[in-house]
Amino acid sequence: MPEAEAYGSGGATVRAGEQVGRSELEIEALARKKEARIWKARFALDFKECYFFATPTRMREVMSDNEPAKAPDGDQGDLMTSSGILNCQDFVTEVVNTYMPEAQPWCSRGRGMFVKQSDWESVADQVGKDDMLIFDAMKASNLYPEVQKAFFPDLGIGTYGLWIHRRNLFEPISVQAVPLREIEINTGPDGYIDDRFVSRWTRNRNIKTLLPDVMLPRECLDDIRNEPERRTCVWWGFWRKWDRKDNEVYQAVTFVDKKMVASRLYEGEGSCPFMVGRFNPCADWPWGMGPLYTSLPELRQVDELESQRMLHGELELTPPISFPDESFAAVENGLEAGAAYPIRLGQQDAIKKIYEPGPAQAGQYESQEKEHRLRKLFFIDYPEQSGDTPPTLGQWLDEMARAQRRMGGPGSAFWWEGPAKIFLRFKFLLESAGTIQPVTVDGRAVGLLPYNPATRAAEQQEIATNVQAIQICAQAFPEEFKIRVDGAKTMLNLIKKMRAKLIAFRDKDEVEGAVNQIAKLVGGQLGAAGGAEQPPTVAP
Repeated sequence: MPEAEAYGSGGATVRAGEQVGRSELEIEALARKKEARIWKARFALDFKECYFFATPTRMREVMSDNEPAKAPDGDQGDLMTSSGILNCQDFVTEVVNTYMPEAQPWCSRGRGMFVKQSDWESVADQVGKDDMLIFDAMKASNLYPEVQKAFFPDLGIGTYGLWIHRRNLFEPISVQAVPLREIEINTGPDGYIDDRFVSRWTRNRNIKTLLPDVMLPRECLDDIRNEPERRTCVWWGFWRKWDRKDNEVYQAVTFVDKKMVASRLYEGEGSCPFMVGRFNPCADWPWGMGPLYTSLPELRQVDELESQRMLHGELELTPPISFPDESFAAVENGLEAGAAYPIRLGQQDAIKKIYEPGPAQAGQYESQEKEHRLRKLFFIDYPEQSGDTPPTLGQWLDEMARAQRRMGGPGSAFWWEGPAKIFLRFKFLLESAGTIQPVTVDGRAVGLLPYNPATRAAEQQEIATNVQAIQICAQAFPEEFKIRVDGAKTMLNLIKKMRAKLIAFRDKDEVEGAVNQIAKLVGGQLGAAGGAEQPPTVAP
């Protein structure tokens, strides 16, 4: 199976007696997939509920055993609140902007632990140039649109999938989001994702397109020719070969329904085209516990409160009534506004309300506290102006740093399994195409030095501390502060720490010219106003 393969789907069940005539690799692949499917079944109901709150119009079937529905579920109207949708969208936006912003390089390769500093300095410039080529390839591909598609809402649930490959030699690298229902995973001996399967139900006429270089067996070709519109389960599987100590090697298999049609090995760091990432994983099971998953209790409460509030308003507007049988008929379905109904004499008072709802108490349906808790669970509880006085810059930076540190903990595993692996995958594809060359020092590969967003939070805290010190010293000792503090160097240090690369400074000659020009303008204004004293033409 070449690198140009696209992904498909599957999920066949192997029954007793069907192992006859199968190879050991085929039996191993089916066993691994069965175990991964069992793990997924334990979380299926929670995954469906997460889809209900975050994407009510999407397909909520999360298992790959059966053919997915051809139309959306019809109960999206039962959802009473959009809190899950809005919070999950903001969470995905914040994660992308924090860990892999499109406008700036968010990962780089650095000196490995076994590489000498002198050896690293000899290749550092070339590594930096190659890293920029890697990010250029990311921008030229469809990475960021597909990342948004893969993250919402699957990253909020806790687990997402991406298929990154190169279809042919004349197209850029292609990225495809893999929905949660097509993913089945299991952890390996190192605690990270090892067994990974991606499955798709596709029409028989598309199988050859999905497997362009696979020699299909005769029975598959007969099904394609006789029943082109029927859907068939096609799936790929990957797992690490731990007996290979010389390199990172993955065993790959391809199945059409229950029949293995191809197998191969992927060798090298970043060689596996299918990558699975998690947010906030744990050591007990392979699936991540994202904020959408952990906030299900609050989402249920907010949805129920909104439902009760609407019911109360409906009772106030159209309360239930009673009427006598002999008065008039056919009003069981309610009364129409502006309509006239005949009634017998003596029965005027028979039509009346049978239930008078009490006045709505704001506290009964107050959900602001739960909404705030939801924003905190989704790591989007950034500082807000609570009063008339806006917060100072130091207070704002302090709260921003605190919010970013909260995301840094559960997001650390996401960084290693997500952005860092995406970077390595693009590096591998560019090296395979000859665009960049593998960098080695004394036969050792240069290690990956990822940009950890937790470092960014620490830098924000350092900036906030320095800003507070500047404000305190400038207010308490204004004259001594101006004499002792070099404002130009301080500005340069702050801007460098904040990674603001668009600010440009004048050189020394331009600074003197600007000071003279400002002095002349100020002097002309004072002269026109009758001022006797002119400002100096040079900086003090």
